Amino acid sequence: MHQQINQISILLGFIVLVIAGLVWFGGSGTKTPAIIDGAYAGTLIAKESKYDFGTVSMAKGLVSKEFTLENQSKDSVKIGEVSTSCMCTEAELKVGDKTAGPFGMPGHGGAPKANLIVKPGEKLVVKTIFDPAAHGPAGVGPIERQVMISTGAASPMVLEFKAIVEP
Repeated sequence: MHQQINQISILLGFIVLVIAGLVWFGGSGTKTPAIIDGAYAGTLIAKESKYDFGTVSMAKGLVSKEFTLENQSKDSVKIGEVSTSCMCTEAELKVGDKTAGPFGMPGHGGAPKANLIVKPGEKLVVKTIFDPAAHGPAGVGPIERQVMISTGAASPMVLEFKAIVEP
């Protein structure tokens, strides 16, 4: 009886090790990172993925920044869902003469898909628009916002900006 329990314990230990090994090695496969300045992220390249507006005034209204992503691969890239990290931020996309958006925060009007195709050699322009007055007087100080772009890769692409909001 004692020997049978030992055999079962050894078998269970072996099974746990095999499962742990599969999880460990299976999880370390190729994953597409968020956009890294000047590096590949999926099949799109961004010269910059972060921007600092510096100090922005609520009284002066909206500020915007255009990010340009280029498809330097041999395959087309389909842009799916696009969302922002806050309701004070919108994103508009343009490929050639086709546009999509504005896109905003999930839960504030849904998360529509852009359904844009970026062909090899084409550029995707992502215009980010920030409303510094959206949060009212409580919204002063440093902020950081993101735009997430789904291309079917393991991780969405992330474009970021920051600012210091003053009245």
